[in-house]
Amino acid sequence: RQIRGSVMKYPKHLSPKQNLLRLLYVNVLTIAKPMEEFATWLLAGTAAILGAVIVNVEAVSNSLSATSLRWGLALLVVSLLTGVISKQIGTALCAGVALLEEMYGELESPNGAAALEGIAESPEEFQQELSFAFFHPLRGMMKHSFKRGGQDALAGEKQLMKLFCIQLYALWAQNISGALGLLTLAFGIKP
Repeated sequence: RQIRGSVMKYPKHLSPKQNLLRLLYVNVLTIAKPMEEFATWLLAGTAAILGAVIVNVEAVSNSLSATSLRWGLALLVVSLLTGVISKQIGTALCAGVALLEEMYGELESPNGAAALEGIAESPEEFQQELSFAFFHPLRGMMKHSFKRGGQDALAGEKQLMKLFCIQLYALWAQNISGALGLLTLAFGIKP
C-alpha cells in the first residue's frame, strides 16, 4: 500500500482487524502535513498583518476605535499562538508516522527479527534502559508509553491520532481567532 511517497507496512504480529485500524489511522494522519502547511501560510499572513499594524500603529489608531484595535490585535496574537501549536504538532505527527513506518520495516527485516530474538533481558530491564536516556517528566512518559505499547499493539498510532485531534482543534482556533481579529479591525474603522 502506497501512502504519500512511502510504503505502508502490514506488521505480521497484528490481527486483520488491527491492520485495518492501522491503515485507517495512518491514512487519516497523512492529512497532518497539509494542515501544517496551511497553518504555516496563516502564520505568515497573520504575522505580516500584525507587523503592518504595529509599525503603523499611530496611523491605524487614528482610523480605528481603541477597543477594536486592542481586541483585533489580541485575537490576531491568539491566532499566531494557536497556529504555532498546530504547526509544531503537525511536524511531530509527520515525524511520528515516518518513525513508526521505519520501525515496523526494520523490526520485520531479517536483521531486526534477529535483534529482537537476541534480546536477553526482561521487558522491565529494557524499559528501564530505554527510559533512562530521558529527563523527567519525559522519563515517566516513556515508561507509561512502553507499558501501554505492551498492552495495545496500536498504542503508538492511537497516540498520534490524539495529537492529530489537538492539531485540528488548534488549526480551527487559529482560523476562527484570525478571522475574528480581522473582522474586529474592519468593523472598528471610524466613519
